[in-house]
Amino acid sequence: MVVQYSARCASKSGKLEPNHFGDVMSQRETSCMLPAVFKDPVQRIMLMANGNLQRVLSAYYNLPVSIEVVFNEPETPHVLKEPALPVRYNRSINLVCNRTIVCSAQSTVDLLTRKAADLVINNGVGIGQLFRYLNILPTFALLEAHLSESDASFSRLYELRCDDVACVITEEFPDGMLDPDFCKHPPGWRPVDALR
Repeated sequence: MVVQYSARCASKSGKLEPNHFGDVMSQRETSCMLPAVFKDPVQRIMLMANGNLQRVLSAYYNLPVSIEVVFNEPETPHVLKEPALPVRYNRSINLVCNRTIVCSAQSTVDLLTRKAADLVINNGVGIGQLFRYLNILPTFALLEAHLSESDASFSRLYELRCDDVACVITEEFPDGMLDPDFCKHPPGWRPVDALR
């Protein structure tokens, strides 16, 4: 099942609030409603996480969650110190808790300004740390949310954007990951087959 949804949050007065990390500093009341098919409250929290999913998962499992980079490559290899803009990276990572994959993410990251490109290409700043390094709160838009019809897996497509960087990210959550004991398995167990 595919649900298309644009995450725009409204305050009690009905005024649209910022849709970025700073929304936690906004009005006293915020409403970010997902369609009723998303019945599990933890699932709704994960679908609406706006750049802080690793921290949310760590709090949920009460265990450390790390990033395992599968690949992080420029779409076109850099032969110049100042390549043409935008510079696109293709990236794939896993969020791992107790040697168990709890989320798999694939993204395209467009470096839109010379400043962003220079930080990544010439200064070694990681793509995943770019917003924090630039001290920028990107906007967040949930573009799609998917529920599997065969098991309890789900996924989302969303965008993080600022003047310097634009990321389109697909995250896949495996069947069973909503179980608080999902990561408490024998060492070495990885539900790779559960990821699509």
